[in-house]
Amino acid sequence: MEPTIGYPIPSLLQSGLNIVVFFFPLMLYAVWATLAFADLGRRADLSPGARLGWGVIVLALPWVGAALYHALGRSGVPGAVRGVLIGGGVTVYVALLLLGRLVGGIS
Repeated sequence: MEPTIGYPIPSLLQSGLNIVVFFFPLMLYAVWATLAFADLGRRADLSPGARLGWGVIVLALPWVGAALYHALGRSGVPGAVRGVLIGGGVTVYVALLLLGRLVGGIS
């Protein structure tokens, strides 16, 4: 009798959730940072030093820097859009983590 390997094979749903949960934060950061840089480029009320400072914060503190800019930087993006962008992104990510935990593919 041949020995069996004790590793469970993940289902297609579990594998898909693992991939989505891995890449979702990268997608969120790409969207948040792109919108922050586009907004910084359009703003005439900020000095070049302030724009540079916000740009460094967005790049140096991934996720947190972009979220801080949208929350505290008086972004020109409408408040409802910023709320959905930041709050919705975090909510969807937490929901994906919980779903993955229920399905058993993410621990």
